[in-house]
Amino acid sequence: MDLNFTKGILKTSFIGCKIEHHAQVASTNDIAIARGKAGAVEGSVIIAEHQTAGRGRYGRRWDAPSGKCLLVSVVFRHRLLRGQVALPNLIGAIAIAQAIHTTYELDARIKAPNDVRIKRKKVAGVLTELVYDNQRQPFFVLGFGVNVNSTLEDFPSELRETATSVRIAAADVKNKDAEICRTSLLCTILRQLEKTYLQLKAGETDLIINQFEALQETPPDESNH
Repeated sequence: MDLNFTKGILKTSFIGCKIEHHAQVASTNDIAIARGKAGAVEGSVIIAEHQTAGRGRYGRRWDAPSGKCLLVSVVFRHRLLRGQVALPNLIGAIAIAQAIHTTYELDARIKAPNDVRIKRKKVAGVLTELVYDNQRQPFFVLGFGVNVNSTLEDFPSELRETATSVRIAAADVKNKDAEICRTSLLCTILRQLEKTYLQLKAGETDLIINQFEALQETPPDESNH
């Protein structure tokens, strides 16, 4: 299913004001950083069908089969206060977990600080990078990858016990394997992300933390209590 993503269907105020859709890139975050340094407006979105050098936390590689995932980066201009530096990863994870839950009724949970998991298997990850533009103004790029239509065979053998996709999880719950609409899921994520980002801009840290705590994964040793 092609990702048919336009500003018209998004229905946001500023996220997606400018959209770049690439067949293949090294990393969506790299492009978003370059655009941000050159003065790209807040809410600019970079989307790719495939990444050759996608990365996660600590420089870990993020591999995804072409055309089956969401590989997205967004440019944000809010000047983070010292106490807010950890929050972009959380607002990204909150947006993804809530979107998966509301759209597909799956119990998506956040494993701090930046993983989204379903039944303790990773379905998405967030990577925020703080940068200065050419005018020496700070901005940050929020990148995320979501396994949407990946099948078990798409994952390397070493990840099949620890990774999942929205399609796999939905099939498990509904006992029916059906392709997931990536466009619909992306629109829901970005609408939710805009809402949570505006809370960050307004300094509503408690509201963000409360949402995070409601979605946080229960540690294994407490799961039966």
